[in-house]
Amino acid sequence: MTRFTLAAACLAVVTLARAEEPPAAAPAPAAAPAAAKLSPAEVLAKMEATNNGFADQQMDIKLTVIDVDGSKKSYDMMMFQKGDSKRLVQFTSGEMKGMSTLVEDRNSVHVYLPGFKKVRRVAAHNMNQSLAGSDLSSEDMAQVSWAADWNVALDKEDDSSWFLLLTPKPNASTDYAKVVHRVAKGSFLQQETHYFDKAGVEVKRFVNTQPTDFHGVMRSKLITVSDPRTGHKTEMEVKDFKVNQNLKDDLFTVRQLQWGK
Repeated sequence: MTRFTLAAACLAVVTLARAEEPPAAAPAPAAAPAAAKLSPAEVLAKMEATNNGFADQQMDIKLTVIDVDGSKKSYDMMMFQKGDSKRLVQFTSGEMKGMSTLVEDRNSVHVYLPGFKKVRRVAAHNMNQSLAGSDLSSEDMAQVSWAADWNVALDKEDDSSWFLLLTPKPNASTDYAKVVHRVAKGSFLQQETHYFDKAGVEVKRFVNTQPTDFHGVMRSKLITVSDPRTGHKTEMEVKDFKVNQNLKDDLFTVRQLQWGK
């Protein structure tokens, strides 16, 4: 065998041996990065952005007060909101027609009483009084944003919701000792809110249901406010909801509350 023939044979043997070797395993794909876990403060901020993340809001609401014996009273009202602090509620039907509540900020609430044709400021010690016999109080109407006056922690979570535990900061003026929000994962809609007194008793409950698309914005169509101790409850049916209507600042003033009648 010539030198060249021998070399070729050796090369063929080496090539065949390499061909019979199993192919090298492909490198394992890199693990996908885990989704960032949101802190309780971030969840609360996203919930508030879902609630208040508009220049302004306008809601047409049917409010129904349901007594423990099943009797009902219904009123129509309009609710206007600017940013996350100013709010105006105007009753437009029934025996409460003409009554209005103005929230300038968390600590400044005024009520217009058509029977007396005058505006009065709601004193701090009267903030827990019922609004028109409903389960809503002046404090509830004034509570537009939570982050400024409440500390937040995670109470628990499941596959669909976070449960946020809120406790008042030292400077907060409130009759509630703690509040628990249930927030939907994905949509960040506020599903439930439970209010507790200093004895740990649940004194009020908000349940938001029937998520509905109002002109491109998701909002709960039905809000049920109840007193778990008595069974008394109030239903707020949102008949229409609009955002960014260019509401003027003058609408949210005591002067307009009085002279706009």
